[in-house]
Amino acid sequence: MRQTRVMALAAAVLSAATLWAQGLVICPACGREAEEGAAVCGHCKKELSKPVAEQPKSVTADEPDKDAEMAAMAVAAVDSSAVQARGLEERSPDVALHFYLNAMALMRLVPEGAVRPGVGEALLAGRVRVMQTLARGRDQCRRCGGSGRYQVNLGKVDGTSGVRAASGVACPECKGLGGHAGHREIDQFKMAILQGREGFERSRMVAGDVRVGRSFMPAALEARLSNRQRALVMTGMPVPCAACQLTARQACRACRGTGWVKCDNSGCRQGVLQPERRSGVRPERRLNEEQERRCPRCKGLGEVKCGVCQGSKGVVCEKCGGSGLGARCQRCTGSGLMTCTKCRGTGEVKGAPCSECKGEGVILCTTCRGEGALAR
Repeated sequence: MRQTRVMALAAAVLSAATLWAQGLVICPACGREAEEGAAVCGHCKKELSKPVAEQPKSVTADEPDKDAEMAAMAVAAVDSSAVQARGLEERSPDVALHFYLNAMALMRLVPEGAVRPGVGEALLAGRVRVMQTLARGRDQCRRCGGSGRYQVNLGKVDGTSGVRAASGVACPECKGLGGHAGHREIDQFKMAILQGREGFERSRMVAGDVRVGRSFMPAALEARLSNRQRALVMTGMPVPCAACQLTARQACRACRGTGWVKCDNSGCRQGVLQPERRSGVRPERRLNEEQERRCPRCKGLGEVKCGVCQGSKGVVCEKCGGSGLGARCQRCTGSGLMTCTKCRGTGEVKGAPCSECKGEGVILCTTCRGEGALAR
C-alpha cells in the first residue's frame, strides 16, 4: 500500500514538472492546478513555487570562417598570376618571369591542405623555362661576319687587297644564316629582367592591385594581412642582387664578354700558320696556300672560344656568389620581422592592444622593411 502511494506521488510530481515547464502551476502536494499568480494552493494551502518561463534560445547566424575566406582569396590570386605568366611566356618572357615570382610569393599565404597537387612544381618549372629563354641569344658567325655569304680574298682573285662576300655562295660555317644559337650578352640579360619588372609593375597598377614589398595582390587580400603574413609574402619575393639582377652571372673579364679570345696556337697569325723562313730559298706561293696552312686550332678564324667562360660570355657573379639574390638582412636574419619596440613583444600597452603592432608583438623589420634581404 505504501509503495503504491509513493509511485502515485512520483507521477504527480513528474506531471507537475511537465506542466510547470509549460508555464502552469500545479500544487506538488495535492496535484491540483492553482490559480494564476497565486502564492499558495487554494485547496491544501501549501506554498507554491512561481513558474519561470523558458527563455527562448537566441538564434545567431553562423559567423563566416575568416581563415577559409582568406585562403580562397590567396588561391585565386595565385591562379591569376600563374595564368598570366603562362600566357606571356612566348611573347613576353621577361614579364612572365615576374608573374611566376609573384605567384610563388603569394603561395606562402595558402594553407598546405588548400594547395592543389603540382601547382608549386609547375610554378618552379615555369620560372626555369623563362630564365633559360632570357639567357639564350644568337651569336654572329665569326667566319662570314654575320653576312651569311662566303668570304673571298680579293688578293687571290684580282690582286687587290681586302675581303669580299661572294654573292649567291652561302657561308660554309653558318650555312647562310649569318649566325647560330648561343648566349645573350650579360648586360642584355640583366636589362631584359629589369624591363620585365617594369612591365609587370605597370600591369599590376593598372589592374588595381596593391604593392606588398615587391609583390602585388588584390586590395581586399592585402587588407586582411597580419604583420607575420605580410612578412611571409615579402620574404617570398626575391630581392635581386644589385650587380647581376637575378641572373647570377657577370661579364667574363678574360674575353670582355664576347666569348672569344685570340688564338693561342704558336705561329698562328690571323688563322694562318706562318712557314719557317729558310735563307737563300725563294718562297713559293700557291692559290690554295692559305687553305693548306690554316691553323687547326682556330680553323682559320684567328680566334677561339674563351676557356674561362667556355664561350658563354659570363661567369658566376662575385658579389652574390651565384645566387642572384641580395644579402640576407642581419637584423631580422631574413625573417622580415622584429620585436615591437613599443610593447616589447607583449602585444599590450597598459592592458590594451598595442597600437604599433596591433597586438601581434612583432613589426616589420625597419632595416630591410620586411623583405628579409638587402640589395648588395
